[in-house]
Amino acid sequence: MKKVLMIILDGFGIREEELGNAVKMANMPNFQRLLSEYPNTLLEASEEAVGLPKGQFGNSEIGHLTIGSGKVTKSKIKIINDSLASDELEQNKVFNDLVAHVKERDSALHLMGLVSDGGVHSHLDYFKQIIHILKLKEVKKVYFHVITDGRDTKVDSGINYVNELKSVLEENNVGEIVSLSGRYYAMDRDKKYDRTKLYYDVITGQKVVNAPDACKCIDACYEKEIFDEFIPPLLMNKEGVIKDNDGLFWLNFRPDRAVQILTSLTNPEFNEFPTVKYQNLKVITMFPTAESVKANYIFEDVSEGGLSLGKYFSELELTQARIAETEKYAHVTYYFDGGVDQRLKNAKYYLIPSPKVATYDQEPEMKAREITEQVIKCMEDDRDFILVNFANPDMVGHTGIISATIKALEVLDECLGKIVEEVENNFYTLFLLSDHGNADLMLDDVGNPVTTHSLSKVPFIITDKELKIKEGTLADVAPTILSYMDIAIPEEMKNSKVLITNKME
Repeated sequence: MKKVLMIILDGFGIREEELGNAVKMANMPNFQRLLSEYPNTLLEASEEAVGLPKGQFGNSEIGHLTIGSGKVTKSKIKIINDSLASDELEQNKVFNDLVAHVKERDSALHLMGLVSDGGVHSHLDYFKQIIHILKLKEVKKVYFHVITDGRDTKVDSGINYVNELKSVLEENNVGEIVSLSGRYYAMDRDKKYDRTKLYYDVITGQKVVNAPDACKCIDACYEKEIFDEFIPPLLMNKEGVIKDNDGLFWLNFRPDRAVQILTSLTNPEFNEFPTVKYQNLKVITMFPTAESVKANYIFEDVSEGGLSLGKYFSELELTQARIAETEKYAHVTYYFDGGVDQRLKNAKYYLIPSPKVATYDQEPEMKAREITEQVIKCMEDDRDFILVNFANPDMVGHTGIISATIKALEVLDECLGKIVEEVENNFYTLFLLSDHGNADLMLDDVGNPVTTHSLSKVPFIITDKELKIKEGTLADVAPTILSYMDIAIPEEMKNSKVLITNKME
């Protein structure tokens, strides 16, 4: 049976335009050699092709989920939008229990979320609708804790989103903005608890950093060249800190960047830093987050379960390896396996700790070389299927610093060269692709930095010269791999396409 090494270059899109295109600017002879010598095509990785609304770029979560499940899954943002359109959320028991909790106790309802239209973790449009529902339900004390973006949006667009939110609160005569923080602090996922603590201390009143007005604070930060992602935690109204008997609605839908802050607020066993032991604080989220988060959730995660590629290999007694650094480890495990946290039979897992730096432009190579060493060891170990994620194009691309991203890509190309040599020596076939664009679009039309993902298609290269390959989507990758390995395609993946044929056919 054929052995497959799948490498996902996270955030590596393909664009023809040269402006701000680090992928084109980087010197990548090994990648170019793969393109010139082996069958390759482009895959759709955004919008409806991966279950997202039109105009919404792909992301690592939905990308790995789609690749691993071999089908298009309804995205979380679409579930929320559909529930609002049908009044399902307004009638939801978990949501209404939260409303009843604060009304019965005359306590405050805290709304907390990433205020932008980035669509990766949240969207301002559904925030507005929830505010209107709270008006209809006559909730008196509503405190909004604003988290600014600048990563999935322009670096200095936060002022516009906050002004928009402020207008909606005033129009509905519901609530006020009481705190402000960049996502760097409020949404860390890399166990950098010093960041989480700074945010926690402000929203719980442990450290009062007073500020007069959210928009004035943002303007003042911009003047100091501190942009949205890095705005320090600030409190506009000391009455708006979280207290006993309050309610809290975490509005973001993606779980990974919610875990640290919500665990610190809800779990009495949390011990990374001193916390308040709240009495009767009721917390809800949009979707399940993690076992450590003690909160109810509104929607079931429709992506959970089902037959993923990894689970199917496990059932067939095939051996696997999963390799990534911290920033993307959940993607090659939880998301690739269909939104299920499980240890599969005959699978080995390798987590390489990400560098402890403030931002990855400071160490653009990240852990690419260490990952490469582990990939080679796993090939020598003769695993049937190896899944690898290289985080560099995405994580360094998000900094908006082109020179660092070019360096990241060139290190990655060096690693690809070493891996390809061992692929041939160990009789593997390399399936090289990406989950979404990012490093390919780092400047807008007027030369401003872009830190968001892109709508670009992504490459798909297979190192077997006997094949022909056609265009498709991320959902077509799993059935294509199964077909290549001469394994029957399960019913769950039969709506997707096999993208390869033999040249002789």
